Amino acid sequence: MKIMKKIPLYAIIPTLLLLLTQITIYYGSQLINEHLPAYDLTIKGFDDRMPLVPFFVVFYLLSLPWWYIVPFIVAKVSKPHFWNWFLAFVICYLVCGIVYIVFPTTIVRPTIENTTIFHRLINIVYQNDTPERAINLFPSTHCFISWMCYVGVRGKTAIPKWYRLFSLSFAVCIALSTQFIKQHYIVDLISGLLLAEIVYYLISKYDLGNRLVRKIVSDKGGVANEY
Repeated sequence: MKIMKKIPLYAIIPTLLLLLTQITIYYGSQLINEHLPAYDLTIKGFDDRMPLVPFFVVFYLLSLPWWYIVPFIVAKVSKPHFWNWFLAFVICYLVCGIVYIVFPTTIVRPTIENTTIFHRLINIVYQNDTPERAINLFPSTHCFISWMCYVGVRGKTAIPKWYRLFSLSFAVCIALSTQFIKQHYIVDLISGLLLAEIVYYLISKYDLGNRLVRKIVSDKGGVANEY
């Protein structure tokens, strides 16, 4: 795939850090609030009427490999842009972790018979994601991560237009999948998207990620434009 030619190697360590951060927050917050009461943010008349659309589990599962390909694509835009995007990503993770500990939320999942491969996949998702009690849903990390994967290339002409359109479409499908396989309520989806937009906007506006890396490089005696 042409877009992945000349992969920016400097993005390898940040990508591994994103993976480590996600694992730490996902499992760490669960251990902390495992026995704490969780809040149910269902909106009566809306969430309970959301249909089950089993096929959307495909988008939900395909999101996982996509998340860790995207940093290398974003890195092709420019280093300043990548560092702003990376810092926004980390801050979103940290915000989610704090909220999960202070305000744990849950969802009532339906009982699904394994009548098709898609139903079976949904049950596998349920079993691998806190099967005893769904928890840590607000904001939705699936939604914020997927939306960050889109905003990282949004409006960037260094990235082919076809991929930018694909990224938007795929992020939307992933967000919808959280609803159609009954993994999240609508407030989880909305809060996840807003979190990504607000944090990314503020970090980019004030160039915080880029400035932070330049300062680190400068303090270590490096050349400020080589980072």
